[in-house]
Amino acid sequence: MIGIRTLFHFPVGDPKAVLLYRFHIVTIFVNMIAIAIDTYQHHHTNALTELITLLLLVGSAWWLRRTHNIRFAAYTFILIITSALIALIYVNHFATMSVVFILLLPLATLIFLSLRESLFLTFLLFTAIAALLYNEHLTNPQNPFAHNMQALFNLAYTALIIYVFGLLYHIMILHTFRELDASNRQKALLLKEVHHRVKNNLNMIASIVGLHSNTLQGKEQEEMVKTQNRIESIALVHEMLYQHDNFAQIDFERYMQRLSSLLLHMYASDKAIEIHIKTDVKYLPLETMVQLGIMANEFITNSIKYAFPANRGTISLELAQTDMTYRFVYADNGIGHDAPQTLLTHKSMGIKLITLTAKQLKGNVSISSPDGLKFEVEFKK
Repeated sequence: MIGIRTLFHFPVGDPKAVLLYRFHIVTIFVNMIAIAIDTYQHHHTNALTELITLLLLVGSAWWLRRTHNIRFAAYTFILIITSALIALIYVNHFATMSVVFILLLPLATLIFLSLRESLFLTFLLFTAIAALLYNEHLTNPQNPFAHNMQALFNLAYTALIIYVFGLLYHIMILHTFRELDASNRQKALLLKEVHHRVKNNLNMIASIVGLHSNTLQGKEQEEMVKTQNRIESIALVHEMLYQHDNFAQIDFERYMQRLSSLLLHMYASDKAIEIHIKTDVKYLPLETMVQLGIMANEFITNSIKYAFPANRGTISLELAQTDMTYRFVYADNGIGHDAPQTLLTHKSMGIKLITLTAKQLKGNVSISSPDGLKFEVEFKK
């Protein structure tokens, strides 16, 4: 199920691009079924035509995902399908279901192209069918379909009905797309405003905590500053949300870069500490990113303060994924710990936050000290 969801997922918000991409996928599956049936029935020419069509559609779908060029992909899709259907009609002398499919093709053109372009393509399509019928009439007089006036009239009548329906369908779909687009724009503006206000409120709370920390000393002041940083790490998530159009997901690498830069500037401006981020995951959901941000804030702060007595070192953050899980690995090359697993039973606020956020992610934390200190957090998608 996850593989099918991934296959149908298209990383663009444009509804037409998503629909066109899914048209490709569905048509590819239909061709796979047709290839199996024609191969079983020993219709090898049909199977070969459908195989070539399938490969071309895979290439077109890949190009659409890469370039997001809807117009070019729509023309490519229509050209591939039209060529395949006309070839099947010609080879099988109209004794094929391809006649029905080619009559339905104008419905696809109406969704993705302008009305003028669709009318022109439909004219070319019906002209091609008429030419094939005329050729069949001349070259294959034994074909009853080419000489059956009632059948030809029904074909023309069906084509007309389908196209009129497609025209009305086009008008309704276009109107619906425009309404949805206007509604989505309004919601996007509201969501941006919400995240902007949440970020401002969190920063205000962080500032109040920071002011309060100035009245404290020693351990109490240190804990208050840590609390301020924790709040700011959450505010950073909302800041990134309102600055971009994607309100559901956060760029993991960019977020970690900004968070680590913030902490280095605050705690290690006079230290030679490098932070390396590696991931094969581009985006994460808002809730997941908040939890990882809290953990990363604790990890980095702890390393900067305690792991590098010589004021130089390296920190690495890595996020990898499988079909079912994520694996977040944090490591430094500092002094390490003699009994790293005992850290999980420590009663400090930082360790409590790490274990709590891991539980909220339905994951678990393991600690080792091969060369410095290493935290591994594995949690479900």
